[in-house]
Amino acid sequence: MPEKRSRDRRKDRRKQNSNDHERQFIQAPVILERRDRSAPTAAEHSTSEATPVIMKHNDKTPPRVVAKPSQSSSSSSSPLSPSGTSSSQPPANEMPGKASIPLLDRRHGRMSSDAVIKLLGDHPGHFVVGVVGKQGVGKSTVLSYLTHQPSNAFSIQSIESVAYSRHQTVGIDVFITPERTILLDTEPILSCSVLDEALRSTSMDGLHPELWLERESLYNLVFMLSVCNVVLVVSEGMQLDVAMLRYLKRAELLKFSLPDFPLIPAATFGQAQPDMNYYPDIVFVCNKCRDWELQWQQYNDMQALLGNIFADSSLKTSGLVSFSNVLPAFKLSHHGPEQNLFLLPYDPNHGQSSIRDPPKDIWNVYDDGLCGVESFQTLVSGLREQISAAPRRLGKKGQVSEKDWYKNAIKLYELVRKSEYISDYIRVAMKTTHK
Repeated sequence: MPEKRSRDRRKDRRKQNSNDHERQFIQAPVILERRDRSAPTAAEHSTSEATPVIMKHNDKTPPRVVAKPSQSSSSSSSPLSPSGTSSSQPPANEMPGKASIPLLDRRHGRMSSDAVIKLLGDHPGHFVVGVVGKQGVGKSTVLSYLTHQPSNAFSIQSIESVAYSRHQTVGIDVFITPERTILLDTEPILSCSVLDEALRSTSMDGLHPELWLERESLYNLVFMLSVCNVVLVVSEGMQLDVAMLRYLKRAELLKFSLPDFPLIPAATFGQAQPDMNYYPDIVFVCNKCRDWELQWQQYNDMQALLGNIFADSSLKTSGLVSFSNVLPAFKLSHHGPEQNLFLLPYDPNHGQSSIRDPPKDIWNVYDDGLCGVESFQTLVSGLREQISAAPRRLGKKGQVSEKDWYKNAIKLYELVRKSEYISDYIRVAMKTTHK
């Protein structure tokens, strides 16, 4: 009996130990509920965004706090974002808004009078500078140099536009400087990009596409010769575009019979008839010149070429701008009139966010420290000062206010579009083309 009781006690003790061991390691089961994937409310969404998630790998690793990303981060970044820009600033890859506004909307064929008239004044006097040239020569860039903040004037050709051979300026844009200089930027002359866009959205009026493009280019060129005090003719490099120069003379002939101020009676200016022979000053700007091209002999040859082409022209191509005033080494050997010719090299900082960035153009080798000519800013300042010093119109015509000038410009645009001389020229060109 004692042995049996002893065996029973040992048996009960082993059973009790096994029960204690099971109670120590076995825990109650955990039931995981499936997360509800329905759209959260606004309050829950804001709460979940503000609540950090604590990730803990093990007991030895300190907890790491990871903030949940905000879904609106694409539209606005916080002050602590990696880009370092606040939500009020535009992204770094976007160009800031330009101050120029459309003067002529070619797509709709009308002048943007409401927006422009608010920028113009009633004070006596006006001074208008326009620019013409072919695509990609830097018309908008050169015209922006006439302002003290070129980056805020006109939109320059983007990388995408260059890659797809698209023009940047459509119609005519206007910008007014603090000195009350009205700057007019036009779309390129004889541009295939303009023609391609017109073929997709505009009627050719029964004309051959090339004749339509020539007519539209003549419209813009004659209009600029009619409303501007100074017109910049921009070309690329040290080679003058002879075809562009002859096209300019053609526009000079077709401008005939257009009055300078069609809405103001001629008696106001002390004249019996309106002035049909007004022509602006023409300044030829060779942009994007390489530093090794800036040579006196080549400059002298270009002066002689311009003198021969415009010897019998009514356009004022001399007496306003002199490149030798900035660089005396380019003074001409002969004593004849010096043509309004100015040379501009590549802008060493054009298209760069800072001066330390490398140039984005492989041909931009111009360096102020290595090149033998003056600095780029000195050349730009010389061009700006000489154009700003251009003589204004004499008498009461020089006292026409900016708003009155604009009203007459609208009328001149209508007269140019209805010009019988341009229509006859296109009609003759059409017959010549079909032969």
